[in-house]
Amino acid sequence: MGAARPVALIFAIRKPDANHTPVRPSKTGFLLRTTRNSGCARYIDLMNRRQFTQRLAALFAAPALPARAMAGAVSTASAAAPVAGGVVIPAGASSWADYLMKLHKTCTPDMLRTVLNVNQDMATVLHQEMVSKGMIKDGNRVVSRVKEQLKTTLEAPDLPQPRPATQDDLEALADIWHAGWHEAHAAHVPPELTALRDRESFAVRLGDFLAETCVIGPVGAPTGFCIIKKDEIYQIYTAPSVRGSGVAAALLSEAEKRLAARGVDEAKLHVIPQNARAIAFYTRQGWAGDAVQPVPLDTLAEPFLLECLELRKPLTKAART
Repeated sequence: MGAARPVALIFAIRKPDANHTPVRPSKTGFLLRTTRNSGCARYIDLMNRRQFTQRLAALFAAPALPARAMAGAVSTASAAAPVAGGVVIPAGASSWADYLMKLHKTCTPDMLRTVLNVNQDMATVLHQEMVSKGMIKDGNRVVSRVKEQLKTTLEAPDLPQPRPATQDDLEALADIWHAGWHEAHAAHVPPELTALRDRESFAVRLGDFLAETCVIGPVGAPTGFCIIKKDEIYQIYTAPSVRGSGVAAALLSEAEKRLAARGVDEAKLHVIPQNARAIAFYTRQGWAGDAVQPVPLDTLAEPFLLECLELRKPLTKAART
């Protein structure tokens, strides 16, 4: 019959159906009635991928390799070295390996042992040979890498929790806001607005919004802050040293919770359309919108109108807890 290759199969089975009762979806698939014959109905079992793999393996399991090949393979495996051409890979084995790679994005010796109906030693040898020839990726290495990444994540130190801002934080916060604003805005806004954004203006406004400000970092040396105003994320800035560390996301999440606790169902924020980095960050956090409109920006004098993109986000029940 030649080498068995993975094929798409639909299994038809018969079940009693004396009362012709409709069949409901099962936990692992669906049973669909196709014909009726003498009180019985034919059903098609649409299985999940694991069931499909197991049944297909049972139907087309390749026979064990000859004892001579097995002996050579086992002796090579016992030397704990990759096979260098000592084992011929059957066509059926390569087809199964390709199928497993497409289905699971990886292939391990245990997978090969199951579908090829060989013992663990032979599965290990075949796996080594396929990896050495570039036919498959080393599933064991993939799993090990994922475990290592997970371990690194779990063992990473927890980020400092957001806290209310204090008077001792004002000087450092004014520096962060002044530097961050000019980095993101100075090249894209009218010079008249830039002239109004000196460090003193930021310090004064921080004093006015101190009760609405949460920060992350030690008292007197915060690394980021977020201000809320009515139903709005009013300002959020972080020091360059903590960008990409999760500080901004933690501050934004805390601000959303505070707004939700006040009964705000949908929050808003404004950002200039040219600030692509900020827009990308907000989008990842679930904010969306495409309305660009004039927004009166606070200054120490009169409000300054500037075209801004308005983003909105519904606040979930989880944010209210």
